[in-house]
Amino acid sequence: MKRLVALLLTMMLAASACSSDGSESASNDETATETTAAANAATTSTDAAATSTIADASDTQPEAPAAQASGAHTATVSLDNGDVFEFGALCWLETQESAGSEILFTVVSYDDPVNLDVTQFGADSFGGAANISLYDSTSYDTLWEASSLYGTEIELVLDGSTVTGSGDFYPQGDIAATPVPGQLVADC
Repeated sequence: MKRLVALLLTMMLAASACSSDGSESASNDETATETTAAANAATTSTDAAATSTIADASDTQPEAPAAQASGAHTATVSLDNGDVFEFGALCWLETQESAGSEILFTVVSYDDPVNLDVTQFGADSFGGAANISLYDSTSYDTLWEASSLYGTEIELVLDGSTVTGSGDFYPQGDIAATPVPGQLVADC
């Protein structure tokens, strides 16, 4: 709000300086400069207060689960048809809750041109569903998906900091299509 008031004052002073004759121009320029300096000081003060408030608020917020840095960790999906997809991965290996669902662990990648999403739900969330999805990074269309929600077997295992999985991958997530067996290895 203070920025808006300062901006309006500056614009009004600048407009009045343009409409006055040359003798008042220097006086108006000084006034505009002083007003701009005051507005900048008010803005800086407001920004500092907002930053302080944000910092204070972050001290009271619960921390999100820490993700492993992308690029430092890798994930590979190998399909029996010869397709191999390699990713720089972000890993969350601790149990978390999202939208009321328990997630035991997840591995994601936002690489281009293919993204990866691996999720293992807890037993009380979607019956402990496991999912590996590969999708287009631009359109977000599913390219390949293996999911226990389709009624097919897929197994995800967390062993230390390694996630492995295997199952039938459906092209475009189409369960009417012929699946291709595949494997996942994520080194987190």
